[in-house]
Formats: sequence, C-alpha cells, structure tokens
Amino acid sequence: MWPWRRRSRRQKQDGDRDALLDICIDIADRVRDVDTALWQRIHRRLGEVGVHAVVPDGEPFDGDRFDPVGRADTADRHRQLTVAHTEFCGYVDGERVLRRPRVIVYRTEEVLGDA
Repeated sequence: MWPWRRRSRRQKQDGDRDALLDICIDIADRVRDVDTALWQRIHRRLGEVGVHAVVPDGEPFDGDRFDPVGRADTADRHRQLTVAHTEFCGYVDGERVLRRPRVIVYRTEEVLGDA
C-alpha cells in the first residue's frame, strides 16, 4: 500500500474519532442536569478511551485553562477568583484539549464595585 493512502486513512480515522467525541460531548452537555446517571456513564466510557472531563469547581481561576462565562458574588475573600461552578465541562484527550471548561467565577463585591 502506498504511504499517502495509509496517512489519509489514518487522518480519516482521527476525523471519525473526533466526530464521535463531539457527539458524545454534546449529548453529555444536554443530559447533565436531566439524567445524572447517563451523564456519569458517558464520562466513564469516554474515560475508557482516554478522554477525561475537567470540572474545576473550587479551584483558583486560571484564564489560561478556563473560559469565564459569568460571575457569582461572594462576601468570602477566600473564594475570590475561584471557580464557583462549571457550566460546561472541559475535555482532554490525552494531552490534547478538546474543550476548555466554561466556568462561573466567584468575585467579592468590592471587586465588582471597582469594575
């Protein structure tokens, strides 16, 4: 077999895998709050093929790793700039980031007043 045929077959396989991962992630997003058991099963199966969800709730906010989609007020200075809630999980496939987590970030009222 010619090398370029193998390469394009491999590229097709990678593309097919990415398409299946996109579908699984989309379904997981849709069922997360409706059917927790199915959401967990999808994540378990994704984990079996090396794809892991990233849910950084409670972690310090890191703009290089997370996408902020909202803020939550807090009077607790220890929660300032930590992730209050993950709206949409992030996903990694080995070392490759498929999607960054989309998160709500705690902000103290003092910071909100200055903004």
